[in-house]
Amino acid sequence: MRSYGAHARAPAHGGGCRCHDPPGALLRARAVADRVRPRRPPEVDPILLASGSGSRCRPFLRVEKDPHAFAACNRLADEIGPLDDPDRAFELIESVVGAEVNEVFGIVTLDLHMRMKSIAETGRGEPASVMAPMVPTLQAALIDGAYAVILFHVHPSGVKAEPSQADKDTTKAFAEAFEVVGVYLLDHVIVGGDHKRRSYYSFAEAKTL
Repeated sequence: MRSYGAHARAPAHGGGCRCHDPPGALLRARAVADRVRPRRPPEVDPILLASGSGSRCRPFLRVEKDPHAFAACNRLADEIGPLDDPDRAFELIESVVGAEVNEVFGIVTLDLHMRMKSIAETGRGEPASVMAPMVPTLQAALIDGAYAVILFHVHPSGVKAEPSQADKDTTKAFAEAFEVVGVYLLDHVIVGGDHKRRSYYSFAEAKTL
């Protein structure tokens, strides 16, 4: 098993507000929140922007995950376990890719234990090209509260996966961007070959990340 190796990066902890609402006001606020809380379909796991004690305005932005796709990916992630080496990451991404014939760019978000939180396709192109959009990809990680992420890029060319110079430049740009926002970029996996015989290139494994 080829491990990504240990990384000494502790999760950041903000100072936060230490003040608290008066007990009566807090109880009234909770009662109002319970009455207006929107109902959601069963088995849908919402991504929430959290608020702490003492907040005067509760967040209202939420992104709902597709319950069936999320459940299927969760089962697969449970089978594979922590995505702490390139082989496991490739196994998951290959299952997502399927028989894809166009270039696709996306992100796998991970929790503190390197287990999958979600998978998002952030760029879709043609058989020979795709944009790797910075803002939607960063948003997917931040909204999901990711501790770490793995980028993936599909090359459906039928040949062995190898990075182009554009892939190298893209990886460097994302590494710098994720460092700024405090999210650990674990790897960028390029998937090549075809649906009968896939291959992959791991920037982390090649020590080019």
